[in-house]
Amino acid sequence: MTKEAVVQQVEQDCYSQSAEKATEFVNSLLENSAKGSTFDSASANDFAGSVVNQGDTGVEVPESMQIVLDEAYCGASEDEKKRNRAKIIKAIFDGVGTYQRQHGVSIPPDISNYAIHMGFAATDFAANKYKLDRVKLDSASSAHHDQLSLQPNRAVVAILSAFGDAIPFAHYLPADIGSNEAKLAILSHEAGHTYGQYAQGDSMDGVNSGKPYLTSSRIHALFPTVSTGDIDGKLTKLQATPSTCDQAADAVKLLRGRAVLYVKGMVAAREVDSEGSGNSVVSGSITISGTTYTIGGNINTDTGVFALTTTPALPETVPVAVESFVDYERGPENIPSMLSAVRTRPLFAKPWRGFTQVTPDARTQISQELGLDAHGEAMVAIQRQLSGERHYEVLEKALRLGANNQVTFDFDWTNRKTYMHRSDAWRDLASALGVASQQMAIDTFDHGISHLYIGKYIMSDFLSLPSDIWQPSGVMLRPGIFRVGRLFGLYDVYYTPRTIQDTAGAAQILCVGRASSVALNPFVLGDSVPVTMIPLGVSTDLKAGVGVYGRSLTDVNPHISASLGCAIINVTNMQ
Repeated sequence: MTKEAVVQQVEQDCYSQSAEKATEFVNSLLENSAKGSTFDSASANDFAGSVVNQGDTGVEVPESMQIVLDEAYCGASEDEKKRNRAKIIKAIFDGVGTYQRQHGVSIPPDISNYAIHMGFAATDFAANKYKLDRVKLDSASSAHHDQLSLQPNRAVVAILSAFGDAIPFAHYLPADIGSNEAKLAILSHEAGHTYGQYAQGDSMDGVNSGKPYLTSSRIHALFPTVSTGDIDGKLTKLQATPSTCDQAADAVKLLRGRAVLYVKGMVAAREVDSEGSGNSVVSGSITISGTTYTIGGNINTDTGVFALTTTPALPETVPVAVESFVDYERGPENIPSMLSAVRTRPLFAKPWRGFTQVTPDARTQISQELGLDAHGEAMVAIQRQLSGERHYEVLEKALRLGANNQVTFDFDWTNRKTYMHRSDAWRDLASALGVASQQMAIDTFDHGISHLYIGKYIMSDFLSLPSDIWQPSGVMLRPGIFRVGRLFGLYDVYYTPRTIQDTAGAAQILCVGRASSVALNPFVLGDSVPVTMIPLGVSTDLKAGVGVYGRSLTDVNPHISASLGCAIINVTNMQ
């Protein structure tokens, strides 16, 4: 097994009970498959029987998955029923394998949940409940028609498509079949009070985290007064910066005997009194460049006001700081609170449709000469077209978002080619990617770059990179989007034949980030109804038609910071 054949385990949070159950179910299936050398139909059937009967797996079957398995358990004999049910389990196993081979990473929880939802949407239970009409294409022959035999096949196609068509940096939401609505829930944290360095309602996530709030310390840095060397100021409720108090803010009561004066960062004086109220004496001394400065004065522990003197006068260029600590027992109204908020954003699936027709002669010729079903092949082409359209639509949206975070990488090949190989020049790309990735982490409050999209000119250079910075995917070259490899051990690289600028002299690298929590991915995709076929009948020209429709969403994440998970590297002077 090559190094690249190993699936990279990627952890993503998903705050959804249905997604947790789906993930537990899928992980149990994968663990079960790992126990043997192969995972065939018999293994799938054993697993299906075990989980359905709540056997020794100890895994709770998601309700929607239970409906799919129950409907798949159909046929003329017990063996056929078991085979049909095993198809569902095998589809999940194969779908996960397809996703892992395509993207080189473990399956995210939202995609497992989405795939199970799509299988459920293909059931007769869902069709009857939500009044969906569809074609029943089954395994009937001219001598026999089995009304239920297609059900496993519909669910199998829906599940395999959900896994196989998934975009690795998108969040997949199961949309309600009836209302077409999907709710995106974003968990955030904010300050409950105006306190420390936060105003009420300020975000405490990402780059906004870690500023003074919960700490009881209040510190104010300043310079001594010119000529006198006096140190005057006030410790207040609000920190304007981590080292300065807002002098116009409300006063706070301080703990007695805790104040400290720092001179050039060193402890120079301390509060002497540990009892009483009001003014408290501060005393100490420090030697700087051979001169000893004696410090005196007081700090009012009820108002935070301090007035200190230095003898001789401390030069006005010497930085000083006064620190003390809030007394919450005397001022409980200052105890800060931190709020967790869940904001839901409604997203709606939009309908799409099309149809395919075939003449009697064409259908006969395709069937007899190629052994294929004309309508079935048309459905495969429609599914492939739909998958491609959605992926390119996401890339177009990513390109527009990436304009907010652009970095130029000057390849400077005219000068560099005299003393280095092209592969050595590409090593410097790590710096440009690092800048854009860190800016993305700041903008999203969560993550940096994880995926790169390139054209054929940069791809041709990447394919010749040494193994210490490049690991090929092993995927054969193809005309559409596919994963080429992994760069610097950090970035999964994909080829795209369009959307980005791609010339021999200059090109773009489109960068997208996968979030630590699936709800913070820059794009949200989902379906309320999978690809569904409707009979159109035979017209007077004897063409038999089948209509296809679905309802799906392909949206930019409405959470502004999450949508900023895109960037562009403009590569110049490649020739």
